[in-house]
Amino acid sequence: MKELFLFLHVVLATFWVGGMLFLSLVVAPYLKDKPQIRNEAFQEVGKRFSLYGTFLSLLLLLITGLVNAYLLHGGFRRSIYEKLFLFFIVVIVSLFHDLWAGKKALYSEKHRKIAKWLGIINLILSLLLVYMGVRIRLGL
Repeated sequence: MKELFLFLHVVLATFWVGGMLFLSLVVAPYLKDKPQIRNEAFQEVGKRFSLYGTFLSLLLLLITGLVNAYLLHGGFRRSIYEKLFLFFIVVIVSLFHDLWAGKKALYSEKHRKIAKWLGIINLILSLLLVYMGVRIRLGL
């Protein structure tokens, strides 16, 4: 049972972080020189990734993370609380990015820049979450 929840948690984290890396390293550079389709493409890709990447995967990451914390450690340690706190910051930044800045980015250069920086911040925080998860799993 432990392996299944840990496996699901790793797959979900891979989907979440991998999706953000794909968007920033592949999709964004491709669309940079295509202003005629850039905004509409980002809106469409953003909507699709937001549904699976943000809402579904983050919800399941929370559930599998809590189950893993209980199964693997028999309770909660300080490092798990710190990771959970950072996770909620990522959720807030994600919601702010997806539901506010991302929607307005189609019509405003200011919001496009805000959405870009929220995405970068979210990616960095998410990579930090992965690092924290590795440290917790290794007992560090």
